[in-house]
Amino acid sequence: MVANQATKKAMRRRVSVGLAAVLAAATVAACGSSSSSPSKSATAGSIKGQTLHYWASVEGTGPQQTTQTLTGLFKTFTQQTGVHVDMEVIPWTDLLTKVLTSVTSGTGPDVMEIGNTWAPTLAASHGFLPFDAANMTAVGGANKFASSSLKVSGVPGSAPMSLPVYSEAYGLFYNKADFKAAGISRPPSTWDQLVADGKKLTTGGRYGIAVEGGSTTEAAHWAFLLGEQYGNPLYANGKWNFATPAEAKAVSLYVNMVGSEHIANPSDAQNSSNVAVSDFATNKAAMLVWQNPMTSLSLLGLPSSAYGGAPIPEPSPLPAGGTAVQTFPAGINLAIPASTSHKAAALALVKYLTSTTVQDSVNKTYGTFPPVLAAQHASQFETPLYKTLEASYNDHAVPLPQVASESTMETDLGGAITHLIAEAATGSSLSTSQIQAALSSAQDTLNAAAGG
Repeated sequence: MVANQATKKAMRRRVSVGLAAVLAAATVAACGSSSSSPSKSATAGSIKGQTLHYWASVEGTGPQQTTQTLTGLFKTFTQQTGVHVDMEVIPWTDLLTKVLTSVTSGTGPDVMEIGNTWAPTLAASHGFLPFDAANMTAVGGANKFASSSLKVSGVPGSAPMSLPVYSEAYGLFYNKADFKAAGISRPPSTWDQLVADGKKLTTGGRYGIAVEGGSTTEAAHWAFLLGEQYGNPLYANGKWNFATPAEAKAVSLYVNMVGSEHIANPSDAQNSSNVAVSDFATNKAAMLVWQNPMTSLSLLGLPSSAYGGAPIPEPSPLPAGGTAVQTFPAGINLAIPASTSHKAAALALVKYLTSTTVQDSVNKTYGTFPPVLAAQHASQFETPLYKTLEASYNDHAVPLPQVASESTMETDLGGAITHLIAEAATGSSLSTSQIQAALSSAQDTLNAAAGG
């Protein structure tokens, strides 16, 4: 289960190195098929008896729970509409390849789940049904979704090519008993407070915070969130922009948790498979920064009563140009390929899956929370943990750079940072100038590959 979630977190935000070429081919194929043979959509009153093919990503505790959950939901959908759903649950390691193949070939499902940060890149293929005014109205309107979730649904300024169905957000999680024993009355709200609390909590073989230091994805996410807070967007003026003193200072905070501040275990530099979540659950660390870990922590034996949640800290005061970013809007979206022969039925299924009742049920099962605003008021999402994450998602979220090379950034920038963490874990003292030099090397590589 935990290993599966690690694969999911990494794969859903990555696109292969050859994606640009694949999407170029996809654009030609999709444009050609769109102009010569438009979707043979049924009218709203004639969808009964049709069968939709649905690709599901692996969610919750794994393929079995995903299959059981969606099978029950689709049974109800069939009872209501007369439309049958033929489902295929696809591992995260295979999903992107299948999505790209389906776009280039013009074959595939009628509805699919995608990682939401794929949306800007996949939109460039023109192989998906746009949720323009008419199609958005057919699924219940844009106003039912959290505005942050729609920011990662396609190309900015154009109609969305996908719509959110499951959402996640970063938060700070802390062990209540550890805080009480250390005399800490509330979770830290600034990074200086987090470091100070982390030092108090690092005792007796337990560390102040668990870090997934070997994960390039987590490293890139920290660089993005801290960079926004320190006034340095990773992407600016058409180029990657992280080889700056402000970004180096931001990244040093993350690197030094296992380095000079000594609030994370030096062995955390090797963590890359949700080990940080396990270490928090087993009290090897008193704090954790993560996305929606509640289901995993429960399976690992840590009851929700044992820990609290808070927004991730911020610098105080915010540096010039800094913003109070607490997360990016992470999650899963629904997309309808342009090649579908069952447009009306596919839109009906998207409307059903983003209805309040279904959103309440499926997000509770998966441990995610609803991007549909009305569903966020259900009792199961009224807990302090959920409300904290929802508030960060709804009010303090900024999307990762919505450019095709975002996934390559995670590899290049994230890789540079994990190497810095590994060096810091050996006891080396890293200056901000050394960190900036490493960032500069990664930036040069990334911009050169992007033609910048």
